[in-house]
Amino acid sequence: MLRLFLASAVMVEHVPVVINGLGSPLIAANGWSIGYAAVNGFFILSGFLIADSLERRRDLATYAASRILRIMPALVVLALLAVLVIGPLFTTVEPQAYWRSLATWGYVPNVVFFLDTSGAPEGLFATNPAPGEFSATLWTLRYEVIAYIGAAVLFFTGFAWRRTVLTALFIVMAFAHAGIMMAWPDGPALLVNLFRLGAAFLVGMSVYAWRDRLPLLPVAALVAGPVWFLSGDHPAAEILLNIALASGLFWLAFSKRLGPTFSRMPDWSYGIYIWHYPLFQILWFTGVARGETLLVAVGIPATLLVSALSWHLIERPSLARKADFGRWLSGRPRTGADEGRT
Repeated sequence: MLRLFLASAVMVEHVPVVINGLGSPLIAANGWSIGYAAVNGFFILSGFLIADSLERRRDLATYAASRILRIMPALVVLALLAVLVIGPLFTTVEPQAYWRSLATWGYVPNVVFFLDTSGAPEGLFATNPAPGEFSATLWTLRYEVIAYIGAAVLFFTGFAWRRTVLTALFIVMAFAHAGIMMAWPDGPALLVNLFRLGAAFLVGMSVYAWRDRLPLLPVAALVAGPVWFLSGDHPAAEILLNIALASGLFWLAFSKRLGPTFSRMPDWSYGIYIWHYPLFQILWFTGVARGETLLVAVGIPATLLVSALSWHLIERPSLARKADFGRWLSGRPRTGADEGRT
């Protein structure tokens, strides 16, 4: 449920972007937009869940299989549909120019290999207020993959998998990010985002490492939240923002205030995250929704529908094969004990 909320926050943030071009965030505090905070929140939750996955599985092949099947099938489908279906339907160039373009043929490898995801097939949405990008959230996935690899290195080296080491790494990454933003605010995006999202991921891992102290989360939230608010938009304030986010998110998760109904909801968050932007762009391009209110009214239900299809037809069936895929990666034969295990 928390991931659905965070994905929805990113989706809402992109409404004025699609309508007005660069736009401005609908909701912000101290210069920090709800979408920015939500992306950090995703990495915080991911850090906790990945740490838990490593502790439970303790097997590199199974871990790799789970991570690959969580991200790649839906991403490959999105990239292929962008080139083979959506592009031909909504491009602003002639078919011959579309199919001859390097932008068209390069889009799938750029996306699935986490290279330059800021483009689109040739001419797609070229007349929109925010032209030139098919899905504006895909850039974060490369950092998610880097975090997966880094977490595995920390776990399987053994020494680094200690609560004090993980906490120290968070502090180093967080202050390094703040230092970069103060000394080099226009520095390379790859460097800035690596430290920003790496710090958020390590917050989640640190909370997992200190999970026996979960009753202290409300106290941490009550302290970090107000201090963050009083810190304004200073780069170092993001450290407090991440602590407040982590405290609030995990307090909600473990206090059971969301109730059993929410915990049983299907996880459409990934579909919402990667599909809302192209769907919003299509709605603007076709003239169906060119105002913020109408885009919310039409775009959000459309995104939920596509996200549900992605989950039930692609993501969940793929995840059901993670045990088989893990055995294939490790070269282990299937045994009777594996029957029915996913």
